[in-house]
Amino acid sequence: MTRLYRMSGAILEAGRTPRLLALALVLPLCAGCATKRDLRELRAEVVALQLRQDSLFAVLRDQQELLMDSVSGNREILLSARGDLARQMLSMEDQLVQIQELAGQSQRRISELRQQYERRADQIDDSATPPGDTPPPASGNDPDQLYQLGRQQLERGNARTARQAFEALLSSHGNHRLAADAQFGIAESWVQEDATRALREFERVQELFPSSPRAPAALFRAGVIARDRNDTAKAREYFQRVIRGYPGSEEARAASEALGRLRN
Repeated sequence: MTRLYRMSGAILEAGRTPRLLALALVLPLCAGCATKRDLRELRAEVVALQLRQDSLFAVLRDQQELLMDSVSGNREILLSARGDLARQMLSMEDQLVQIQELAGQSQRRISELRQQYERRADQIDDSATPPGDTPPPASGNDPDQLYQLGRQQLERGNARTARQAFEALLSSHGNHRLAADAQFGIAESWVQEDATRALREFERVQELFPSSPRAPAALFRAGVIARDRNDTAKAREYFQRVIRGYPGSEEARAASEALGRLRN
């Protein structure tokens, strides 16, 4: 811009110069001192100044055009940048929608896989019944038959089928005289698979049927299992419960002997 101001000043200066020259030309003529040579030199200077003025005007015009082109270019760049930004925002929104859709599809797929896994696990459980196992008995069967079936399967080593028979007896005949025996059988079916679970089931015999002969037998059996697992403190607790709860029973005498051996 400073350059433009300078050029404008030069143009104005060039515009005043011809008038001054013309005035200088007229004055000598009037005085009768001018020659033809002087007139030619003045005319040449006037022409040179006119050419300089035209050149300055041309330069000024070019500078203005460059300035306008620059402003126009910057405007186009700004508009282009806005357009690019808007397109990027739209693209990001589309990607977000796609991610959300993929997340939903993944969740549905996980649910489908989980269901397939559960169905497959059920199929494996059904197919894993050893030869000779009896299908799960109906809960409406005779309790004596259910108990005998459970004992037979337990003796054959079919713990799962035996447990199903005992559980069917308890669910349909919970007050039957064999209910405590069925609970004891459930506990026995867990001994080889899960000793900790077996201990809990033996405790349930005493909790559910405290007056049954199976109650002291269950506590004594739990003490033996705990002793075999080298859990002396737990074994001592079970034997003491037998002695305190059922002092006149055969299991109480056996528990006293077992406690004596634990102390030694």
